[in-house]
Amino acid sequence: MAQHPNSLKNLEKRKPFKPGDPRINRQGAPRKLTKNILSELEANGIDKVSGKQVRETIETLLNCTQKELKNYANASRQPFIVNVLANHLLEAKDDTRFLNSLLDRAQGKATERKEITHTTAPRSLSELYNAEEAEVIEED
Repeated sequence: MAQHPNSLKNLEKRKPFKPGDPRINRQGAPRKLTKNILSELEANGIDKVSGKQVRETIETLLNCTQKELKNYANASRQPFIVNVLANHLLEAKDDTRFLNSLLDRAQGKATERKEITHTTAPRSLSELYNAEEAEVIEED
């Protein structure tokens, strides 16, 4: 039977730290790199979410009733994005900026049409050509 790691025999084998000991890690444990975290998530069967899935989730949750949103907001086995969106939708009943940002994300921003009016009278090509020649002559 294995001994507990904190048993007296195991503690006697260890060397305590002394001031200035190079074994002391002053910076703490090394940070996990993103690629390590991604590998760990993939190993646990968690896939990345695509833009299409995000848009479809938003569009579907926007069509839910308050009762359905409450179920999704409190469900522990739902993906995090579903919980967050459901909670925010419940809290933001009157927040049109939030709803507009969700709709822009899901459907794309609405196109804005602008009308440009030109107030100068149309000129013939000969008038334009003569005007350009006059400008060239003035520059010399």
